[in-house]
Amino acid sequence: MRDLDLRLLRYFVTLAEHQSFTAAAETLGVSQPALSQGIRRLEDVVGAQLIGRPPRGSSRAFTLTGAGKGLLEDARHLLAHAGRVMKHARDNAGRMTVRIGFGTSTPHTLPRAVLDSAGDIPHIEIRLEFVRWGDEIGALERGDIDATFLLAPAAFSDPRLDVVPLGVLGRLGVFAADHRLARRQEIRLADIEDEPIIDAASDRSYWLVSPRPSGRRPVTVAPAARTVDEMLTFVAAGRGMAITSETVAEKHSWPGLAFVPIADLEPSTIFLAGHRSEPRAEVRHVLQHLGGAMAAAQPRR
Repeated sequence: MRDLDLRLLRYFVTLAEHQSFTAAAETLGVSQPALSQGIRRLEDVVGAQLIGRPPRGSSRAFTLTGAGKGLLEDARHLLAHAGRVMKHARDNAGRMTVRIGFGTSTPHTLPRAVLDSAGDIPHIEIRLEFVRWGDEIGALERGDIDATFLLAPAAFSDPRLDVVPLGVLGRLGVFAADHRLARRQEIRLADIEDEPIIDAASDRSYWLVSPRPSGRRPVTVAPAARTVDEMLTFVAAGRGMAITSETVAEKHSWPGLAFVPIADLEPSTIFLAGHRSEPRAEVRHVLQHLGGAMAAAQPRR
């Protein structure tokens, strides 16, 4: 099948609208022989005569054949669509995509805030991408994403990262619904000193609170949970308790679980983090803009 030349379609539509080779050639800025040759090439591609030409010397105008009438409307639609495609391409020339990672512990308000703020940044497309628990920094290092939300202590720092604190999230104890502490309004670390805790596959010291203020290390239950769903499943099955963020409690309200605030445990800080070696000034500008907008919008404790 031979490729269809949009230029020849434009010749044909212009000729059909003007009903005159002379007028159509002037509108197109080509000679009449070039226009006539273009129409014949289009007929060769289509495999049918499109114009009924009057006898030489006749004053009668040409007419469209049945094939020509059938092609005309389709050709108009195709040329209009091609125009939209080119306009979209021109509008997006130089447009950059910035990928923001989010995870199970990301407050649901933040991805929405990202998208709302993105409209203030011209020529940038913001894309949200899910990052599995514990892989936030790894995804940045691999270049899978350009920035990410992550939970960490307030004093968190990493020489590889630029971080913007956005707000804080309380840490909670998670228990099976029939656990002795499940009905408490709040607990303290001393209350769970001897409680077996589900081991964590990432950020172990932070989420296990190890060592405890007493200097003791908690008794961990294997296997280490690799995902939030694994952790909560192990807790619901009565294998041990866990410590998690209040966002997980909001997103995973299971009948068999109880989430209890830990009064004397420092809350987590949620950060927007980007890689310090990011070479693109546009990406750094986007992260500064988003970080400032979201930090202003997040409630503070």
